[in-house]
Amino acid sequence: MKKRQRRRVALAAVAAAIVASIAGYNYYIDYTKAKGAAFSAGIESIQADLASMQERFEADVSGFKAGDVSAGELAARAEAHFAGLEGILERYDALDPPAPFAASVGLFRLSAEAQLERDREALLWLQTGDEAHDERADRLHQDAFAYELSALAEFKDAQSTGGGSGQGADP
Repeated sequence: MKKRQRRRVALAAVAAAIVASIAGYNYYIDYTKAKGAAFSAGIESIQADLASMQERFEADVSGFKAGDVSAGELAARAEAHFAGLEGILERYDALDPPAPFAASVGLFRLSAEAQLERDREALLWLQTGDEAHDERADRLHQDAFAYELSALAEFKDAQSTGGGSGQGADP
């Protein structure tokens, strides 16, 4: 009789361990999905805000070139733009990407840094007329674009190779 009870206890313990393992696994999957969804929303928001900021800055530059925006107005708007881009960089730093997406976040951040430096050089060119600033701005623009393309490729690769916690995001 004692042998039977031990077997029952052992079977109950094994069954409890299996149930606990399944529950733990399901919790982990749910947690990973939630973390991935939060990451996806974060990166998507940052990318959208960055694009919007760049559009506004380009509109300000175009307005300056057309004579609709004064040099003082452009300088003030540019300073606000630069502060906004610094905020974008901080938002990238605050992200907690799932491991497969860390490389893409780093590249998105490098792209934003290059855009910030490009915009600073563009402002200097507009203020001074020094073509060296324009040339540097062009090179930085190319760098930003290259980083962005690399970031997108890394992001898509992470999505397709099982970094699924970022699925659904399309920065």
